[in-house]
Amino acid sequence: MTSLAFMLGVVPLMIAKGAGAAGRGCVGTTVCGGVLGGTTLNLLFIPTLYVVVRAIVPRKRAAEAVAG
Repeated sequence: MTSLAFMLGVVPLMIAKGAGAAGRGCVGTTVCGGVLGGTTLNLLFIPTLYVVVRAIVPRKRAAEAVAG
């Protein structure tokens, strides 16, 4: 929700008109894209990484218990 609110808060920069509109538009698009990309990575990559690590760690401990 915070990311969505931040992206909606940047929308006025993306639709700016008048002096400096090109610069503000670039900044707004970049910030919105960065927040969207970061949020997507957090929602997809972090849980996937957690599942992978949890799948690897118990196997490693079981192998150590058998070996030693």
